[in-house]
Amino acid sequence: MKGKKMHKKSVVVFDFDGVLTKGGEGLKQKAWDILALPFHPDNADFLAEKRLEFSKGNGSRYDILRETFERFCSDNVEILTAAYADCYNTIVHKLLEQSGMPEGTKETLKTLAKFHTLFVNSATPEKAVRESIEHFGIKHHFRGIFGQPISKVDNLARAQHLAEVDNEFMLFIGDGKSDAKAAEEFGCDFVGIPNDWNKWTTETVKFPLVRSIVELPQLLGL
Repeated sequence: MKGKKMHKKSVVVFDFDGVLTKGGEGLKQKAWDILALPFHPDNADFLAEKRLEFSKGNGSRYDILRETFERFCSDNVEILTAAYADCYNTIVHKLLEQSGMPEGTKETLKTLAKFHTLFVNSATPEKAVRESIEHFGIKHHFRGIFGQPISKVDNLARAQHLAEVDNEFMLFIGDGKSDAKAAEEFGCDFVGIPNDWNKWTTETVKFPLVRSIVELPQLLGL
């Protein structure tokens, strides 16, 4: 996927964690570790198991917490789930404030937005990802900001509907297998961002890789 094919793209869709922010899965894991500090060790281990089970877009923080509380608390499960989900969201926001965005992200989004319609497509609950993007002061660059409970495939369809383009003119940027799978299932091209946990290299994946979104303008022929 090079040359003229990449230059035809008019819509660019970004995953959020690890693409527009630093940290990615590592930051989320740190947030879960902090959230679990008051838990009994056995319950903390069960929370970690549920985190793994529902990771990679298979479920939300609400699913993880609900099933954890159902295991050791028969009363007020929904209240506890909502309260701890809010706590998790607060922890993530604080960690994001500390880690920030990769260098050059704001400038790159400004450049891309002049020539492309931009969207965010995250496995984070939509309200939470909107709040994070507003915090970073980049909301105005995006036509739409999408998250759970809607799947990444369906969110790509939402972006397509708003932009009124065919799949071939769309590009999804992500750092997880679930991102690449969503792009394949939806039928648009994908560019990956390698990191310590996905361990992508040009030898192990078939799609193009960029070190950060800063390399996208050149890839797209700008």
